[in-house]
Amino acid sequence: MMRRVAMATVVSVLLAFGLMWNTGEAAAAGPQAAPPQGGQTKPDMAAMMNMQEQMMAEMKAGDARLDALVKDMNSAAGPAKITAMSATLTELVRQQKAMHDHAGHMQMMGGRGAMTRQ
Repeated sequence: MMRRVAMATVVSVLLAFGLMWNTGEAAAAGPQAAPPQGGQTKPDMAAMMNMQEQMMAEMKAGDARLDALVKDMNSAAGPAKITAMSATLTELVRQQKAMHDHAGHMQMMGGRGAMTRQ
């Protein structure tokens, strides 16, 4: 449960950061480049909401995989316990890398070079 709350917090922060980043660039570019009133256009907002829903579904599926692996790990004994621990750790690392890849992708959306900005 705590992991889900942490992931939801990360998603919210990344989305807020992306919105602030885009708003800051529009203000720096001048009035002709300002977004329409209300911030993003409806298709942009719908796409962002769809992406967030998809990510939440992926996180829920990942949590279910981890729950099953932890259950197997806790019930295992002897050499099977080591194998189960390895599988659990491998899945945790895979999910962590996927989260970092997704965060990097969100920063680069729109080709604005957010990754190189200081």
